[in-house]
Amino acid sequence: MPITLDTSLPPSLYPLAWLIGSWEGSGALQLPAEDSTDVRIEQQLVCAANEDGTLSWRSTIHRVDAPAPLPPTSAFAREEAAAPAVVTSGERTLLHREDGTWTVGELLPGQDPAAAESARPGTPGSFLSRQLDARLERRGESPEHWAGEVRGPRVQLALGTPAGEISQTRMFGYVTGRLMWLWEHRLPVPDGAPVKPH
Repeated sequence: MPITLDTSLPPSLYPLAWLIGSWEGSGALQLPAEDSTDVRIEQQLVCAANEDGTLSWRSTIHRVDAPAPLPPTSAFAREEAAAPAVVTSGERTLLHREDGTWTVGELLPGQDPAAAESARPGTPGSFLSRQLDARLERRGESPEHWAGEVRGPRVQLALGTPAGEISQTRMFGYVTGRLMWLWEHRLPVPDGAPVKPH
């Protein structure tokens, strides 16, 4: 699905033009203290252009007492017997609210603007990687400083620890008109555990 560029946007936000707008959807969350059953979450996301050329970010995630949805790729998974019906209340509980500001920076080293300009639009060679910084804050908590890159319709961000290790990663992508995302984090124990889907 083609991305329409709003030319009234500040040029600094052209790389994030595909993200601007309101999004909502459902997904699955694995809470560390619970068994292996995924819980259903619903997210509302609003991304808007600021006059200073940054992007404002507001994400609200509710936990819902209902079965977790199947992932979009489940059509390719092997078929399994239908699970027995589960009685649920549909009750919603606020799980996560976050506000922030994203700033697109300079081209990352090794980019070739001339080659990207001559490549066919929408092909991998036409995309350039730019630095991306996000300052995200949950209510009542200190701001977190995420760093990463935006390349075409994809964002990758990482949150580091004071020791220089990556503690969390997030990836967002625009896929056939839908916003797909994955959040991974490293649990506090055992030390050195790899980041896992959250």
